[in-house]
Amino acid sequence: MKYHFSRALRDEDQTRLYCALDYFDTTAYFASADSKKELFGFGVLQQAMSPENLTGDVVFGGCAFDDQLIVNTQLMNGMWFVPKIFVTVYDRYIKFESNTVANFEEWLATFKKRETAQITIRGVTDEQDWLLRTEKLIDTLTTSDTLKKVVFGRQKQYQLSDALDISRLITALKTQKNAYRFILKQHQELFVSATPERLVKVMAGQLETAAVAGTVRRGTTISEDVALGQSLFNSAKNRQEHQYVVDNIFQKLQMVTTDLIVPKTPKLLSNKQVQHLYTPINGRIDPAYGVVDIMRRLHPTPALGGVPQEEAQHYIRLHEKKPRGLFAAPIGYYTANSSGEFIIGIRSMHVNQTTHLATLFAGAGIVSDSNAEQELQETNLKFEPMRQLLRDYTNGK
Repeated sequence: MKYHFSRALRDEDQTRLYCALDYFDTTAYFASADSKKELFGFGVLQQAMSPENLTGDVVFGGCAFDDQLIVNTQLMNGMWFVPKIFVTVYDRYIKFESNTVANFEEWLATFKKRETAQITIRGVTDEQDWLLRTEKLIDTLTTSDTLKKVVFGRQKQYQLSDALDISRLITALKTQKNAYRFILKQHQELFVSATPERLVKVMAGQLETAAVAGTVRRGTTISEDVALGQSLFNSAKNRQEHQYVVDNIFQKLQMVTTDLIVPKTPKLLSNKQVQHLYTPINGRIDPAYGVVDIMRRLHPTPALGGVPQEEAQHYIRLHEKKPRGLFAAPIGYYTANSSGEFIIGIRSMHVNQTTHLATLFAGAGIVSDSNAEQELQETNLKFEPMRQLLRDYTNGK
């Protein structure tokens, strides 16, 4: 980047940056789970379907879950871009880099809130046979000698009355605590995620990842919340499902890392709607590898695909009604020094701004002793962050 500028963050800066995301044809927004760091990418210097095909100071984007192509979309089949403008907000400090802009203050001053239409939800389309198909999956798992787990996806479509405004979406997203927030925009498409799950972070050779699998709802009181968390922690089914993920990550990383630390017992990770079993995993990566290499090696974990990996993915391709696209896939950014961070595109939705159609995604890890009705309720919980986002948006929050 040719032009660099930095200063202390002012009150109006973030609001203007959020508004700027609506003015460009291609943009990206990434916020850390603790909300201390926000990254912005505006405009395109280079673009490709694969991150390996790009060279730049920073690259934003996402991979598709698998090689199934989706018609009438570019974004959901995988999209990566080197931005013309890169902005970092961290610890009340703003840093601006650009190849095309030579005055940050003048550039930022051009972006203001636009008048936006009041949005209503005009209809909802669901997969009415998901419960029946899940029961058949459980029967398959019970009789199979090899297939142990399949993460079975579900999609729900909301017909909206108009296009969505990114700056309002970001404001509504901030209610999702302990979640990474990500928006990727290409032309008239958005992919939005408020995910609790980071696939991998690499910074100065230090690797951070985590196993996140096993889910229960939040309680309506403190005592109920604690009891539900304890029941999750003591659930043999959920602990086994979680251990599949821990073991898989360890197996994939042990040959490319040193000092790999894998705790023997998971913790509880609480989000607004659900609690998860969570095991943080850390180590140092071999200097021959970068964050994109580790991302490719880890995806998909058993928390997104199943066990064994290839057989589970084959089942997903045959029995899920539509391809996943960026759902349950790596999304994020990386830098020229092979550092970066990739999260998992769950608690997510795709928005076609032309047809005003929002597609919400959820999935549940199905094993032989799963209960289909309980898994249906779990996917309902996992739809809730994006449903809440649309409710907050339509209510003007």
